[in-house]
Amino acid sequence: MEHQTHYTKVSVALVGGGTIAPLHAEYLLSSPTCSLSAIIDPFPPGKDLATKIGVPYFDSVQSLLSSEIQSPDAYIICVPSSLHVQVSTDVITHGRPKAILIEKPFCTDSNAGEQLIELAKSKSCRILVGHHRRFHPSIVAAREAIGDGKLGKITAITGTWIAKKPDTYYSSAQWRSLRSAGGGPIWTNFIHDIDVLHYLTGSRVKRIWAVSAVRHRENNSTLPADLVEEGASIMLQFANGVVGTFIVSDYVPSPFGWEAATGDNPLYPPAPVAVDSYRIFGTQGTLTEPDGVLWTYDAAEVSRLGLEEGWNVPIRRDALHVGDGIPFQQQVEHLARVIRQGENPRCSEEDGLAAVKVCEAVITALEAGDGTPVDIHF
Repeated sequence: MEHQTHYTKVSVALVGGGTIAPLHAEYLLSSPTCSLSAIIDPFPPGKDLATKIGVPYFDSVQSLLSSEIQSPDAYIICVPSSLHVQVSTDVITHGRPKAILIEKPFCTDSNAGEQLIELAKSKSCRILVGHHRRFHPSIVAAREAIGDGKLGKITAITGTWIAKKPDTYYSSAQWRSLRSAGGGPIWTNFIHDIDVLHYLTGSRVKRIWAVSAVRHRENNSTLPADLVEEGASIMLQFANGVVGTFIVSDYVPSPFGWEAATGDNPLYPPAPVAVDSYRIFGTQGTLTEPDGVLWTYDAAEVSRLGLEEGWNVPIRRDALHVGDGIPFQQQVEHLARVIRQGENPRCSEEDGLAAVKVCEAVITALEAGDGTPVDIHF
């Protein structure tokens, strides 16, 4: 009889009760490998969420650790972005977990992020970063297609994150209007996209150029000088030679952003038809995602026509086979495997830090406003 190893569930505490916390809680509660042991949050949203789902509530990590509840194996950090390092440091230092999952962005200051990485290593704590799109079936299929050589060698990549956030998005939480607090479409939205581009190209951006979009939204004039951008145009150069472009805006009605293109976040309705937000250009074909359309020349058709492969041959449209799976659920099960089976994080702290450094470079370029390139060092 084949021997099977049985593990107890990985106990996970959720730190923070804001916008993304209910999604994490939902998939922890339904997980076959993880259990939600507590919610930690000094503010009402966390307490309300804990009451709603019947999970123990604490106002601090120290309160949990001094309770009768067993110390969690892992923590998920989903507090405001500028608090990620501070809260994670507290958790690692006092909670001594086996692993923590930090929502994106990993940090809002790369120097502080590097210090957190060193602390985690000294405490033997694994760090995962919540760039959950790496688990999306369309991105998994794209990685496989690229790995199988269906696109040949990647030459260029382009993308968009364009949507319209209502005014209440900013007025309901002032930190969202501040770059220093991790607000704005670069820190909040583009950071996900740059991680996907790193993941798909297998390389990291080493240089960027960026200019701000024209501002149309009326902002409160009393806000500090680090008011967030409304959008930007970005050029990218990757370490492996791939080049790219990206357009960001959070004040334009559009389906050409990840949430509308996939519908994988229940807070935002999907586009009524399939659209793309990424286009990956290779020497043998082009792939659009997340709609999973592959454009190539058919070798048999090239032979039949007696032509050299090129633009005078009809191009072929194929759809990638895309599997099933909910990214947040897949991320939770992956967290358990990292702890129980030693699996390497799909999105490591170094991956998360790389995305942060690109966003820092973009902000530097936007503040300069002169089109000067900004180099990124890893």
